[in-house]
Amino acid sequence: MKKNSKVGVITLIFLISTQINNAQTQENKSPIKIGAKIGYSLGKLSNENSNIYTQDYESVSGVDWGFMIEFQQTEHIAIQTEINFTQRGGKRTGLQPVTGNELSDQLNLFLPLIDMPLVTDENPLYANFENESDLNYLEVPVLAKFGWGNDFRFYTEIGPYVGILLNATQRTRGTSQFYFDAQAANAIFVPNPNGQPQFVELPAQPLDADTKVKDDLRTVNFGGIVGVGAIKRIGGNSELFFDARASYSFGAIQFYEVFGKSHIGGVIFSIGYSYELKL
Repeated sequence: MKKNSKVGVITLIFLISTQINNAQTQENKSPIKIGAKIGYSLGKLSNENSNIYTQDYESVSGVDWGFMIEFQQTEHIAIQTEINFTQRGGKRTGLQPVTGNELSDQLNLFLPLIDMPLVTDENPLYANFENESDLNYLEVPVLAKFGWGNDFRFYTEIGPYVGILLNATQRTRGTSQFYFDAQAANAIFVPNPNGQPQFVELPAQPLDADTKVKDDLRTVNFGGIVGVGAIKRIGGNSELFFDARASYSFGAIQFYEVFGKSHIGGVIFSIGYSYELKL
């Protein structure tokens, strides 16, 4: 998405929050709360189909932190908007496809000579290694909160969010042989420098690399959040809160369908502090 589109999304959310703030002040409703939080997240990449590039990803842990402002509407209903830094992604270990690399280019010089198909993104090589996707987002949710209680208060929350991709890195680790198939039954053979036999299996190759992949992913995504929490007043205008929530993106994060359709999500546990502004 173009830069001006990203600015437009953020501006829209800011204007919505400003209008709510103005309405709060004009109607002399309950105090506004501001606060900060930090938490532990368990990110997940889930796939829509059986694409070879998006299968078998496991959760990865990360850190979420941010700032919030809450506008009380009634005794039981509030609107809360936030600005959060979030870490998302997934990890895959084992035999999996390898995207185009120098080895693929070299093989493609002579594969047609032996009547074998070219190595492409649709027909990749395979190797056994660890592959982790680390995705960092700036997320802006707008949540409706439904709460009850006084000194000790419980609440539920639900609402949409917009996420802006800050950076994305594909981290690969390990050493492996290369194969033409997903069952590791057809290894790659190369000429034997020692003469006999004429061909030998390609020795295991190192796969350690950190690759920037932000340009392959959508810059903006939209999703939803549901959660529950508890608030404890600690005197005066101050409160501590504990929040547990789950998030899920509605759209696939990839630009190119050949690499599948993955959705990002996570389970986040946060602790925070808020302060009531008496207006």
